[in-house]
Amino acid sequence: MVRIPASRTAVPALPAWLVRRPALWRRLESARPGQLVAVIAPAGSGKTVLLAEWARHGGGPPTAWAGLDRDDADPDRFWSVVLAAVLATGAVPAGSPLHELAERGATGEDLADALLEGLGTLRPAIRLVLDDVHVLTERQAGVRALARLVRHRPAGVHLVLAARSDPAVGLPRLRLEDGLRELRADGLRFSLDATAALAEASGVALDADDVVTLHRRTEGWAAGLRLAVLALRGGEGSGESFLARFSGDDRSVADYLGGELLDGLAPDDRELLADLSVCRRLPDALAVTLTGRADVARRLEEVAHGIGMVERVGPDEHHVHALLRSHLVADLARRRPEHCRRQHAAAARWWAEHDEPAHALRHAERAEDPALTAELLGRLAVPLLLRGELPALRRALGTVGLSAVGADPGLALAAALVHLEARELPAAMARLRLAARAWPAAPAPDLAALRAAAELLAGTEPAHPVTAPEDPGLAGLLHLARGTALLAASPADTATARAELHRALAPARAGRLVRLEVATFAELALAAVVEGDPGGVTGPAEAALETAGRPAWTARTAALLAWSDLLRGDPGRAADRCAGVLELPDRLAPADRYALRAVHGAAVGDLGRRGAGLTEAREARVALGDALLPAPLVGALALLEHRAALLLGNLRVAGEVTAWLAGRVGDTDEGALMRACTEAATGRWEAARAGVAALRRSGRAPATVLVEAGLLDAEAALRADDTARGRAALDAALTAARDRDLVRPFALAGPRTRALLREHPATSARVAAACAAVTDEPAPPLSERELVILALLPSLLDAPTMADELVVSVNTVKTQIRSIYAKLGVSSRRGAVTEAQERGLLV
Repeated sequence: MVRIPASRTAVPALPAWLVRRPALWRRLESARPGQLVAVIAPAGSGKTVLLAEWARHGGGPPTAWAGLDRDDADPDRFWSVVLAAVLATGAVPAGSPLHELAERGATGEDLADALLEGLGTLRPAIRLVLDDVHVLTERQAGVRALARLVRHRPAGVHLVLAARSDPAVGLPRLRLEDGLRELRADGLRFSLDATAALAEASGVALDADDVVTLHRRTEGWAAGLRLAVLALRGGEGSGESFLARFSGDDRSVADYLGGELLDGLAPDDRELLADLSVCRRLPDALAVTLTGRADVARRLEEVAHGIGMVERVGPDEHHVHALLRSHLVADLARRRPEHCRRQHAAAARWWAEHDEPAHALRHAERAEDPALTAELLGRLAVPLLLRGELPALRRALGTVGLSAVGADPGLALAAALVHLEARELPAAMARLRLAARAWPAAPAPDLAALRAAAELLAGTEPAHPVTAPEDPGLAGLLHLARGTALLAASPADTATARAELHRALAPARAGRLVRLEVATFAELALAAVVEGDPGGVTGPAEAALETAGRPAWTARTAALLAWSDLLRGDPGRAADRCAGVLELPDRLAPADRYALRAVHGAAVGDLGRRGAGLTEAREARVALGDALLPAPLVGALALLEHRAALLLGNLRVAGEVTAWLAGRVGDTDEGALMRACTEAATGRWEAARAGVAALRRSGRAPATVLVEAGLLDAEAALRADDTARGRAALDAALTAARDRDLVRPFALAGPRTRALLREHPATSARVAAACAAVTDEPAPPLSERELVILALLPSLLDAPTMADELVVSVNTVKTQIRSIYAKLGVSSRRGAVTEAQERGLLV
């Protein structure tokens, strides 16, 4: 018998950075008696560490450990290693024939037969781990000895094999017979939590985003993770900057991949992988195109068997590990740069033909071929736009350059639509002018439709008549643009707009044009806002959120849904919905941020913090600047802020909002209602009633406006002791609100109207609950003279000094101060200043 060094049969020591993985132990321990356990994964996957940890801490039977090397291809050495490992456990009984076998130095078949027989007699059974089984190749006698051990699987041992690739021991047959328990690369990959734990155990502090980046770039491969954290610990840049560029071209990773994986590959196989490395996704048909080999799928399976970092991820698709692929493509770009560019160009054309525009343009960019990019953009720009692949489209347009965009009206229109999607109107209009200058005498129907859609979305009338486009997606875009323009018109034609928008949905769904579908649902939700129908917002808005999957796409729609929550009497839900989107890391467009903050401010006010709510809404409006926002939405949001200002008695901000709305969208129903509400807040009830009379007679205003106008009319009538007229106005408001699911206006109605509501038979339980939840009354506004004196209160001037400065009597100043205290509900100067600041009366 061959003498075996003790180091070959010792369970390996565990590293200091060990991350315990008991869930994997349980998978290994789930094997039934007689089943072979096989742990098969590429180099650096953590096989040895996992099995050593299991042996040392996992419980179960004693573990015999045999680390194999190439010399064990000799059968005598193989059987000697197995025997030495078993005896090293100290668990072999004194009378076992295995001790005698070691002493008499048996060899050949005698050794194999006696060892297998002796292993079968061990009680209790032990665990036998054979590590690095891949060193035994198919043509060697050692692998036949291993196959014999697997075939017999003596009852006294639980056999465990660890290898980089499938050993030639009949695994398919064992799998078929349910005689195999496997753990492969996907099971060994580190999870996000395990990645964070490994970094911490290695002495590297990473935030959550860095952990995600590290995990994504290494695909959870243990060796890649360890090399990355070692580099970080060694000071190679900050976590964010280093991880952003960490790849298979990093020197430590490249050395590992070259020494442990690629050196064992045949040159032809290595070149095969290099040719394929330009692609992250690798359908088999694309692999044939890139290599010119019809048998490439079979070759990839052979390579996968050899190195384990290539895997089949679908019936007709393979995947090369990210770090290996990035190593190979970087090497190819250095050795054969022109060939690398040709491979990218071939991939670009293949993806374009297979309806994957984003992949196509990315490869065209890496082929460093602007002409190819421009050619592909002519076909792919609209699909990219309608699917929401805007970063790829914007990047490709930047690659071809402004001169190429200006020379091609289709590219100029695509660029205009990209800028419109980002709410960049000046840039969009500039691209529309480029398209007009390059316009052909006889444009194709699709090109004319694209121009009309861009012009409608930019808020201008189409310059030329349009015939039906041939492309279904483009037809859907045109319907969306027409619907959007109809909603933006004054007055809006919501019925026709809805018909156009529903025509856009069919091609969006049929073509998997997700961005078109989301945008259409969002406009349908806006149509409900135009009509003042919070109940009608819910269906399309929730459909948009469900379809999108990207919060940045639906930030405005989330604001519409929160507006619906608020108007239906649920300010808590509205506040939570807005806060959830505002806290997301995605960058929000200024208009979307304004919409969310305006609704959030109103909801916060309804929840009892009216001063904070008004401050938020006002700050959001100021920050909006001249960003694009549909006029109906501007009116709905301005109405919320105006009401918040009046509830606090802040006529200055109320007037500011009214002027802002008029300056932005002109004279609107919301503006008329705001002016009437201001009249009511200052006690001019007949003027308020006259102000809403025209709104109520027209019946064309949004339901929200009509209901609030009715409630204002009711309060004015009740204050004039005209109960019959007040009841009639309230009846009309309740009827108009019922179908629209409007609740909030009743909760904020005047005190006499709310008193009448409490005894009204048509008052719903939700309206009653909303009214009961409002415990504060609108604050009486301060007069102009009171505001002047209020502005002096923080200065700590005494009453005589104020009187001298204002040229009035001291008694007048004192009277005004007492009135200020009463209106603000305070009893001291300090309290008055604090409350006035809270209400926005002092800035």
